[in-house]
Amino acid sequence: MTNSTSQSDPKPKKPKGPIRTGAVVPTVVILALIGVYFSFFFDGNLRRALEYAGTHIVGAEVDVARVYTSFIHARLEIDGIEVTDKEHPERNMVEVGHIRFELLWDALLRAKVVVDEASILNIEALSPRKHPGFIVPPSPPEPNGGKSAALENVEDAVVSQTRKQYNGNFLGDLAGLLGGGDTKAQLKNLEGQLKSEARIKELEKELDGKKKEWDAKIKALPQSKELQSYSDRVKALKFDFNNPAELARSVQEADKIIKEANEKVKLIDQTQKDLKGDLGKYNQAYQDIEKMVQQDIHDLQGKLKIPSIDAKEFSQQLFMSMIEKKLGSLFKYVEVARHYMPPKKTAAEKAADKSEQIIPPKRGQGKTYRFPITTGYPLFWLKHAAISSQMNTSEFSGNIKGEIKDLTTDPAQIGRPTLILAQGDFPKQGIQGLDAKITLDHVTDVPKESMLIKVGGFPVTGTKLSDSPDVKLAINQAKGSSDMEAVFTNDILTMSMKNSFGDLKYDLETKNNVVKEIIDSVLKGIPTITVNANVKGSLHDLDIHINSNLGEELSKGFQKQLQAKIGEAKAQLQKQIDEKIGGEKNKLKAELDKANGGVTKDIDGKKSEADKVIKDAQNQVNGKQGGGQKKKVEEEGKKLLNKFLGK
Repeated sequence: MTNSTSQSDPKPKKPKGPIRTGAVVPTVVILALIGVYFSFFFDGNLRRALEYAGTHIVGAEVDVARVYTSFIHARLEIDGIEVTDKEHPERNMVEVGHIRFELLWDALLRAKVVVDEASILNIEALSPRKHPGFIVPPSPPEPNGGKSAALENVEDAVVSQTRKQYNGNFLGDLAGLLGGGDTKAQLKNLEGQLKSEARIKELEKELDGKKKEWDAKIKALPQSKELQSYSDRVKALKFDFNNPAELARSVQEADKIIKEANEKVKLIDQTQKDLKGDLGKYNQAYQDIEKMVQQDIHDLQGKLKIPSIDAKEFSQQLFMSMIEKKLGSLFKYVEVARHYMPPKKTAAEKAADKSEQIIPPKRGQGKTYRFPITTGYPLFWLKHAAISSQMNTSEFSGNIKGEIKDLTTDPAQIGRPTLILAQGDFPKQGIQGLDAKITLDHVTDVPKESMLIKVGGFPVTGTKLSDSPDVKLAINQAKGSSDMEAVFTNDILTMSMKNSFGDLKYDLETKNNVVKEIIDSVLKGIPTITVNANVKGSLHDLDIHINSNLGEELSKGFQKQLQAKIGEAKAQLQKQIDEKIGGEKNKLKAELDKANGGVTKDIDGKKSEADKVIKDAQNQVNGKQGGGQKKKVEEEGKKLLNKFLGK
């Protein structure tokens, strides 16, 4: 009995120790998977992410040969960075051999990346690529009509302005004009495109309607008989000072009549003001038609491809594409810097944060949200990086030194601007005297970027100045120098550039012998081309001025040949417009003169008549009141005097 009872009793539970053996296996598995990922996959994923982001920021393929991370040694190494030259995809714009980051363990334990010291080594310029680099095409529009990347919007905003001032066929248009194109025949195809003609017809239609409105307003005003009735009513009043009650009623009635008359005068005054205001607007609109005629001439000049021979216009047309590329890159990199190194946000920016993507995310990728950090380290902080490269056996190496200070994702937190300095040259590539200083001050809510970049010498190849079927002109080879200073603050860019090009070799193709002789003669007389530019304004409102000695000399060279041709073409335009709108313009002028004379005369007459009635009525009231009062005072005075004398 005892044995059977003991067998049915449950086994006593063992007390739990400090180690939970049931959780050991899952924890080991998770740690093992994390270890496997970081050992075999993390470096590859990071390398591809760097390539993807770099490619979309630069707009051309960025390759990274190797990425190595070591959490044990707190180190990150990146080797073989190649950045494709957008203008020449067969070569790299720059190639960096090795970047080494020494990380802080204290920050890594907080899931932050803080680089106490870094080195950027073995920099090469204009090195050839094994295969031509990929150029990022424009993104297709999104279903809602927008674009997926803000960088493309930035470049589009610059291009939309520069292309309005730039005609790639400028020299071709000159050749066409010298070839004797029939401007008169071309004009026939442009009928109905005159803004001045459309405006005249619009004004005529409006004026007809306004005249009817003016006539109705004048007719609605009180007529002479009605106005005279106020004066007659005042005359009929009797001011009897011997009868105070009767006198009070007369004064009250006179005041009422004057007030009624004044209301009519106010109506006339307001009508006069409105009508003359309308007339003033139409007279000004007529004066503005002449400005529209000149604008029509300018627009037709562009449509008929009649070029200007102004020196500034030559410079603008020849070198706008060069300035356009620099402006696009400048605005784009400022946008990138402000996105990834955001300045302190204002209250309005916090309320309406930008949702536009700087880099379009990969398919299926989510959106990253950043939250403000008030203590500890920012998410990323490169305290100091030394840039160092010495010339070696490589044909593309150079001597470069510089540094990067305080590059971070949260400038406001560390309270210091980012500073980038670089100096050096690449003798074998013809790049000499590079001196760059870039300051990104995003510490406050008013970000400011400033840069001073000088290059004493650099090679120039395949720069197109004119690319059209009629005239092709390009700088095949040259040695250039550049000096650029730019400041970007309060969303306003102020930039000045000075460029020069020597040791010039050109490529010129044209079927017009006159054009060929002129351009050849000018090019032979200019050993060095200078191109200076000044730019000021916001992203969507840029004021660009370009001047060049090549533009000035080409203008002089074409002036003699083209002056008569352009003058003749403009005269034809003026004649055509005068014939087209002259009759309508004169008709509008006559109608305005008639309206000015008739309407002004009518309303001024009404005003004069009303003023006279009011004045007469007031005089009558004053006369009656004044005379009776005087008589009454005299009588009362006599009574008092007699009483005083005892009479």
